[in-house]
Amino acid sequence: MPPPPEPDLLAALRAGTRRQHHEVERVLGLPGRIRSRADLAATLAGMLAGWQPVEDALAAVDWRPLGLADRLGAAADLIRADLRELAASGDAPPAGGDPGTGAAAPRFGTLARAVGGRYVLLGSALGGRIIAPVVDRRLGPGATRFFRRAGLDPEGDWAAFRAAVADHRWHPEQRAEAVVAAVETFDAIGRAAARTLAARRPD
Repeated sequence: MPPPPEPDLLAALRAGTRRQHHEVERVLGLPGRIRSRADLAATLAGMLAGWQPVEDALAAVDWRPLGLADRLGAAADLIRADLRELAASGDAPPAGGDPGTGAAAPRFGTLARAVGGRYVLLGSALGGRIIAPVVDRRLGPGATRFFRRAGLDPEGDWAAFRAAVADHRWHPEQRAEAVVAAVETFDAIGRAAARTLAARRPD
């Protein structure tokens, strides 16, 4: 039996962010960039710089109209845990400054815009399942909590998000708002990651 058709809004988000998605993938260069634990630390610091502000901004949105948790799929704490492990083993600078601050998140002033931002974060979890085994093979197990979404349920989170979006009525202008916000979210994460990676080039 074929899967059900994708909701219109998710289809619009996927089509409308294809270029930005590829650009963030190019900036991060995963999993090829990660050849050492220092590489892994730099990559995670770059991701946290963009990720944390977006997570925090999305948590401030009222998600009750969709019946979703404020921090559905939140994973910045997993990045921090990985960075602490790498710092403890001497593979990353000791935790001092916070790479997750200072980057500007998009404004999620409407529910439609917030859906665009959450689409970006939840969708990335699905790719982590591919990245984590590659990193584990190269470096040995450890410090891939974020990529594996340890303790979380990425598939379940995505299914809940997908169902909530499908059950809500979206006007064409709201679909456009969501796509713009998703584009801005990809761009914000990509810029923050690029700045952090440039400042913390791995050896």
